Amino acid sequence: MKNILTTIYLLFLVLGITSCDQFLTIVPEDEQVLETYYTSESSVNANTASLYSALVWQDFNMNFIWMAGDELAGDLYYTYDQEGQFYYMTFQNGNSFLKEGWNGLFRVVSYCNNIINGMPAAASANGISEEIINRALAEARCIRGIAYYFLSEYWQDVPIITDNNISSDQVIRNKQSSVYEFIRRDLVFASENLPSTPFQEGRCSKYTAIGMLAKLHLTMASHLDDADSDSNFGLAKQYALQVINESSYSLYNDLSTMFYPAGNNNSESLFAIQCTNDGYGYGNGRNVSQSRNALITLGASWGAGKGPTLDLQESYENGDLRRKYTFMRNGDQYDNLGGGGYSYYNFSEDESTETSNEMLAHVRKYVIGANSDCGGVAGASNQDAGNNTYLLRLTDVYLCYVEACIGSGSSTADATALNLFKQVRSRAGLSWSASSITYDQLIKERRVEFAFESINFLDIKRMSYRNMTKALTYLNDMDRERQYLSNGSYNWQERNADNAYHGGFTSVNPEDDSSGEGSIFYLNPDVASITISAENLVLPIPAETLTKTPSITAEPVEYEFN
Repeated sequence: MKNILTTIYLLFLVLGITSCDQFLTIVPEDEQVLETYYTSESSVNANTASLYSALVWQDFNMNFIWMAGDELAGDLYYTYDQEGQFYYMTFQNGNSFLKEGWNGLFRVVSYCNNIINGMPAAASANGISEEIINRALAEARCIRGIAYYFLSEYWQDVPIITDNNISSDQVIRNKQSSVYEFIRRDLVFASENLPSTPFQEGRCSKYTAIGMLAKLHLTMASHLDDADSDSNFGLAKQYALQVINESSYSLYNDLSTMFYPAGNNNSESLFAIQCTNDGYGYGNGRNVSQSRNALITLGASWGAGKGPTLDLQESYENGDLRRKYTFMRNGDQYDNLGGGGYSYYNFSEDESTETSNEMLAHVRKYVIGANSDCGGVAGASNQDAGNNTYLLRLTDVYLCYVEACIGSGSSTADATALNLFKQVRSRAGLSWSASSITYDQLIKERRVEFAFESINFLDIKRMSYRNMTKALTYLNDMDRERQYLSNGSYNWQERNADNAYHGGFTSVNPEDDSSGEGSIFYLNPDVASITISAENLVLPIPAETLTKTPSITAEPVEYEFN
């Protein structure tokens, strides 16, 4: 099967690279160019291939996705400047990464609109079959639906844009319920017109759309005050079961390569941003932005200050195989990092290269090391690693089914839900013998499964729709401000005395290294509490957008569907 990456390079023949400084990126739709371009099935395929490219998703995928998805969720510790505002929940509408996320998702929408509006007539005039045209439309509508799903969950009431040439004074927000219906219509069309298996590796199938329908209806159902809540839980179960029972997708069992290029487009990847090692913006930036140091990548790295929050670390059970592939902590050994091997320790004799951070752990997921560790596509010079970014995995659909079975209650004893839950845990080396699954157990399982995949905040949003008080308690009970401090290098007696002096806070790794010197760590008693409120769960519209499209400040309205 021809790989989608072989056609992505043609994406700019019609679409081109456009500025994302504007809230709505206008992609020119020149009729003459379209008519002379859409002359064959391959030209149509080359155009839709662009929608999967990391370059089109760049502003969302490079930074915003993990700042909003992982920091807001209380999973990722990072405190630097505007990036750290997502951790502290202190972001304002002038935050540049907030603007990148908003603009980046609407950029994806604009590329989809270009194909939806410009391709059919031109392709039909050139004799391209209705089946090919509808398949291309289905890809564009599926991906537009996915982009709008993120927009609706981060910003709630957002403009539904179907025409790239809309004037700025016509941009108004639509109610979240309308956005959900818009997404639903896009995904239903996609499910009816996409093939059961991707016609090229990495493309959407009908089960991509159906899997997203399961997640969408689960989200809609979580608004428990909605009269359609129960029916939406039922539809979420129905759609999830379609993917589980009818598709050829299956769990991918090699945790060591799941987030490496070797795991790209594997058996459980329902939708992923396609990343290539072709320069800045084309690839996955996390190998550089989240790796601990240059000893891991043998190149650029600035993830020293990032790490799993202490609450996330405490969420993993003993023996959970996912833990080692999610974050690194003292004593971990990795064969496929650092150019053939890396041992993680909180400190070393050369503390200029192996410094600890406040979490005494660093990110592992999506960090793929040096070129020799990953087939030459580490991207440590240009932040363009060749490992895809997952937006929907089969495991997500499994656990969406479990959540739909719980419904508005607190637990489920559904036999299929129990079996799926056991399968997810079994891959992680864990068992499950209970006769039911509670909502809290499910949320914990989702957290450890999807940590650093930037979707856990969306789980918290669903929780907030069910019960805002429960969601805020969940977030605030994390005590995400907890962090360790180091006193520097001391001998054993001095370090123990110093630890006692600081009130007996927990020390970590007190053993001496070979020189008889090392570092001691204690919980910092002087950090300020981070308190999260309901207002923090809906992101503000970027300041630039408010300036350029002042009509967006009006009260949101229902969307008028044709």
